[in-house]
Amino acid sequence: ESDSMNLNDVYNMLDVLSQKKQQLEADCKAAQAQLLREFLQQVRKHKQEQMHQLTTELSFIDQDLKRVEESSKSPDNCWLVDPASCLAGGDTASSANASTMQDGFNGSKHGSKPQWVQTTLASRRKRVHLHFDDLEDCYLTARTKSLNSTSADGLKEFTENLSKFTRYSSMRPLATLNYATDLLNGTSIVSSIEFDKDNEFFAIAGVTKKIKVFEYGTVIQDIVDIHYPVNEMMCNSKISCISWSSYHKGMLASSDYEGTVTIWDAFTGQKVKMYQEHEKRCWSVDFNKVDTKIIASGSDDAKVKLWSLSCDHSVTSLEAKANVCCVKFNPESRYHLALGSADHCVHYYDLRSVKQPLGVFKGHKKAVSYVKFLNTTELVSASTDSQLKLWNISNPHCLRSFKGHLNEKNFVGLATDGDYVACGSENNALYIYYKGLSKQVLTFRFDVEKDKKEEDSNEFVSAVCWRMGSSVVVAANSQGTIKVLELV
Repeated sequence: ESDSMNLNDVYNMLDVLSQKKQQLEADCKAAQAQLLREFLQQVRKHKQEQMHQLTTELSFIDQDLKRVEESSKSPDNCWLVDPASCLAGGDTASSANASTMQDGFNGSKHGSKPQWVQTTLASRRKRVHLHFDDLEDCYLTARTKSLNSTSADGLKEFTENLSKFTRYSSMRPLATLNYATDLLNGTSIVSSIEFDKDNEFFAIAGVTKKIKVFEYGTVIQDIVDIHYPVNEMMCNSKISCISWSSYHKGMLASSDYEGTVTIWDAFTGQKVKMYQEHEKRCWSVDFNKVDTKIIASGSDDAKVKLWSLSCDHSVTSLEAKANVCCVKFNPESRYHLALGSADHCVHYYDLRSVKQPLGVFKGHKKAVSYVKFLNTTELVSASTDSQLKLWNISNPHCLRSFKGHLNEKNFVGLATDGDYVACGSENNALYIYYKGLSKQVLTFRFDVEKDKKEEDSNEFVSAVCWRMGSSVVVAANSQGTIKVLELV
């Protein structure tokens, strides 16, 4: 065919190809322009949204600054928080000077400040600086959430968070005890510490098969660190968990590695009842605080059993799908129970209908080792994924994750007073978190042998308990050393 083409045919073909080339180039440029236009429109929209968000945030920051400045001129200038909470474990008698506590954050003065105020403010400034990003997120979340409500609500919520977050600066040891019977024996892990209903006595239990009961007042008043228990009970197996009755003063329940749940009179040392229906190791036991005759236990046999002090056998058995590591009753309900399981989830049940849980809280990457209630609607869970998680019983999504401690294989303890959460760590330290922020507030390191590097130590904090209504925490480690600590 090419042989039959003349010169005009070639020119015509070149014209067609040239036009086609121009058309393709134009289409390509149009497509590129369209793509660029769409990209720039998206960037503009994104930046407008950011600008709108920044404008909104700056607006309520200015409102809050104005509100704080106005309040600082008022005689009642601790209007946002209880003035007593401004004192970090300090003397509330000093509240006569509390009006100076709310001076401008950068040092604006309304009269002279006592030295202790200057010191406290400097200490709190340092903690704010260290956790600035976390606090900023907390503030913006609180204020954004309150945009549709009273303008002061979000500021009040954040002020409470800021006050509590910066309230304590350290942990002060009040006493040291030892769970080990033989100081040369390395297997003295404390698995559980619990205060009785009046916070007068605390019990310590663990792998030595002994439950030791101490009187708190005597322990912290003793000058020497040799403390003798008021009573001691011997079990047949290693103890995993203990729980005091909230009604009967001396009544204590224990669970052990043989699957036995035992009820004790802690002051006579006598066994009141023994329940032996679990087929494997029993990890957890808990007294109901509303119906004080009822006890729950959870086991490796994937069962939660309910016991009544008036019966010799279990009254209900709940079938879980995996090993049950922990059980905890809602503190204000006779029917509601949370359990942590090897399936990485927290399950929340109404015991009147155990076929299906009311809620399943998913988010942990490993087994849930502990679950504790902060109040009737919030609970915190611990897992061997080195995280704690905060939940609301009516919301399946995690409210906050707490990270900083190390927990990959052991039970390290978990306790809360409603605002703060304490847990152990596999670096032989105790960690304190505030529920409003994700990073730890305080850390207390148990003594590590001088010739041992921290990372080489196999010791870990294994149990922790809060003395309710106070700033005192009792913690123990895998060597059997128990520390009574005060947050100051």
